[in-house]
Amino acid sequence: MEIDNKRRHSEDEPKQEAAKKVKSQEPKYAYLETVVREKLDFDSEKICCITLSPLNVYCCLVCGRFYQGRHEKSPAFIHSINENHHVFLNLTTLKFYILPQNIQILHDDKVQLLNGIKYALYPTYRVKDLQNFPRQCFDLSNRVYLNGFIGFTNTAVYDYAHSVLLIISHMIPLRDHFLLNDFDDQDEFIKRLSICIKKIWSPKLFKHYLSVDDFVTYLKVKEGLSLSVVNPRFLLLWLLNKICSSSKQLKSILNQYCKGKVRIIGNKRETEGSGTVTSKVNVKPFWVLTLDLPEFSPFKDGNTVDNLPQVNITQLLTKFTNVRTSSVDTVFEIVQLPQFLIFHFNRFDRSSEHPVKNRNQTIVEFSSELEVLHAKYRLKANVVHMVIKSSSTDSNDSNRNEKSHWVTQLYNDKIKKWIEIDGINTTEKEAELLFLNETFIQVWEKQE
Repeated sequence: MEIDNKRRHSEDEPKQEAAKKVKSQEPKYAYLETVVREKLDFDSEKICCITLSPLNVYCCLVCGRFYQGRHEKSPAFIHSINENHHVFLNLTTLKFYILPQNIQILHDDKVQLLNGIKYALYPTYRVKDLQNFPRQCFDLSNRVYLNGFIGFTNTAVYDYAHSVLLIISHMIPLRDHFLLNDFDDQDEFIKRLSICIKKIWSPKLFKHYLSVDDFVTYLKVKEGLSLSVVNPRFLLLWLLNKICSSSKQLKSILNQYCKGKVRIIGNKRETEGSGTVTSKVNVKPFWVLTLDLPEFSPFKDGNTVDNLPQVNITQLLTKFTNVRTSSVDTVFEIVQLPQFLIFHFNRFDRSSEHPVKNRNQTIVEFSSELEVLHAKYRLKANVVHMVIKSSSTDSNDSNRNEKSHWVTQLYNDKIKKWIEIDGINTTEKEAELLFLNETFIQVWEKQE
């Protein structure tokens, strides 16, 4: 009998050890079924909802709120007890914890649910992933979206920023560098910008749209971005210069693919009535070429595209491609064309009391292909200006219905179609109809 008991005890030992092992792991995984991915929003400002501190912040994966700390009496610890919420993610280290037990979930990379949440916060890519972009994707609601062609929330406030981020994320050499590298050793600006671009191209979004509120707030508060003049051109130039001053590698990429050079010849007479002319020649680099529209007199309300003046883009380009001999003109001559040629169409007189109402509404005609100094370009992005009603409640405000609204149109090389992005909505657009809007910024890519 004693021998049988010993044998039975020896046989039970492995089972008991296994039971202890399961029991020791149980707190790490027992609460994962309480996670609600639909409530998670990693685009919002990452500060504790109690202390408003950005330090050591955790996301409760049950309710989606942000709380500071993990130690006893910290907001996250107290929240876990009061609300019976137990699964938390550190927004900086990307480590998962069970509270209030304060147990780290080890080997989280083997748990598909946690992998997906980590990817939503900080997407990562391999070279072979990019070969299939863009592609059809599905969010948590099974809503179809095309990665890289993502809509945005809060359009009324930050639509100009949406346009600029989409433009930058579709310059492929720049995009690939952002997607394939982590920027842990870079400054905060580069890290935040890279996350925006990574999310724009994410094939695993929880929602089929994004928010850039947190990013723009950071630019205003921490980077000193002035938004006294809010339009895509201003922000695009600011971002390009900021990228160059923040990263040597990205500066090299931008200089190689996006920077051109223009020769500026200023002519003037030495004495009045004299036939002598002197010329001052400068060669300057550029990110964006500004094209001047013909003089425009604002029409009365109710006009349509049919009775607005129209001009072909080739006429506007003579400013840079047609050398003039006038003794009073400043002559511009492109001497180096970039891979990505960016045009800005000058519509606003900022000295005007109502620049939006009194803007130049001339329609610019263009096709999808363009030749500049014997180089062939294809249109890749088109940012257009529209007008929406202002929120002004003053009945005497004559400008109350004149507020700028920016819409972005992007060319999808894979399916050979144009996609228009307006807020969270994305729709296909006929190429022949692109010029009917007030074009403000265009990005052209040089063809081989």
